[in-house]
Amino acid sequence: MPNRVLFFFYLLLLLGCSSKETLIWQKGNIHTHTLWSDGDAPPETVVNWYKENNYQFLALSDHNILSEGEKWIPVVDEEDSSKWPPPFSLEKLNKLKKEFGDDWPELRYVGDTLQMRLKTLKELKDYFEVPGKFILIPSEEITDAFEKKPVHINAINIQTLLHPQGGESVLDVMQRNLDAILHQRQETGQPILAHVNHPNFGWGIVAEDLMQLTGDPFFEVYNGHPGVNNWGDDAHPGTDRMWDIILTNRLHTNKNLFYGVATDDSHAYYDFGVGKSNTGRGWVMVKSNALTPSSIVRALEKGDFYSSTGVTIDNIKLSNNNFSIQIQPENDVRFMTQFIGTLKDFDPKATPIVNDEDFPSHVAHVYSQDIGRVLYETSENPANFIIPDDVLYVRAKILSTKKHPNPFSKGDAEMAWVQPVVRPSKKNQ
Repeated sequence: MPNRVLFFFYLLLLLGCSSKETLIWQKGNIHTHTLWSDGDAPPETVVNWYKENNYQFLALSDHNILSEGEKWIPVVDEEDSSKWPPPFSLEKLNKLKKEFGDDWPELRYVGDTLQMRLKTLKELKDYFEVPGKFILIPSEEITDAFEKKPVHINAINIQTLLHPQGGESVLDVMQRNLDAILHQRQETGQPILAHVNHPNFGWGIVAEDLMQLTGDPFFEVYNGHPGVNNWGDDAHPGTDRMWDIILTNRLHTNKNLFYGVATDDSHAYYDFGVGKSNTGRGWVMVKSNALTPSSIVRALEKGDFYSSTGVTIDNIKLSNNNFSIQIQPENDVRFMTQFIGTLKDFDPKATPIVNDEDFPSHVAHVYSQDIGRVLYETSENPANFIIPDDVLYVRAKILSTKKHPNPFSKGDAEMAWVQPVVRPSKKNQ
């Protein structure tokens, strides 16, 4: 090969090696249910909705089961809406055939009962996945409890089924299940993400439990299921408020940041509206250099994502001590960005409140308004905030004037949550 050709060959090779990796936003839902547990639709109907609605990844996270092996469900003449999930009807079977073809469903008779086999994750991956465009991530909602309190934790990119671990308190149940997820991660060498689901569901989990967890899990700051009490009530803080309580106390005791995800927790795929657990309510936007389960999990763990119910962000940047957020504009829509944090000299006093007379050991607290203050808010785009020296952390919440097309609760507007950051140390500036 001539010297000149060799020179250009090595120059191109050098340029390729030194170029920065391309990071792109990937949209996904990491909490979804099908007829493998208590969703009302077969998994292919669920997956098809997300793929057709421009999601790049989806985690099917049925309760205490993986979509593998054989599971047959009865097909009934008419649906009984008094049961959940309602039995799979002939009408829904015909919809499935229309969507995927007459030969798609595998059917059999057992006695006089018509049955349909549910598709496995492997079959779904073979049919739906497109490299670089759409993937499915194996997941499980580990569904546990302590006495009357539900304790649910999602394991994203799980490799083998994990059974609920139980425990002697709500905190103990959470920690045992998180430890089991971590153990599988260490055994398999695969990145597996754990996030605590809907803490206010059944008022099961309080901030005081979440702030003590080890293993640095995530939690759902927003869940689209109508029964999870995202906004709290007079006796319970909403999940937004819980997040600040958790962050403040974790960072004050030298623990790591705690991230918040938004999810659908979808169960209902045929009937849409307020009061139904539908698709398209909340998701995560992950900035990753590849579309694989491992790359998505690792980006989430680094905090390279935001959570949304409709607001789209083009760029998030922390440069020195400047926290900057570029929001994608929409016609006739206004945005307000709130930069929220806690000062280092916050008032740590808290007044205990018993949540449940039948469960006196389950205690939440009222904290001073020093925790989770709006440090600065602006309608400018991009929104910029200079992080002062005296804050523990800063996170951002973006409020939109655009109403959600299918809200968690009536009147909800679209919003987004940007993950918390700490002011960079001077040596890193």
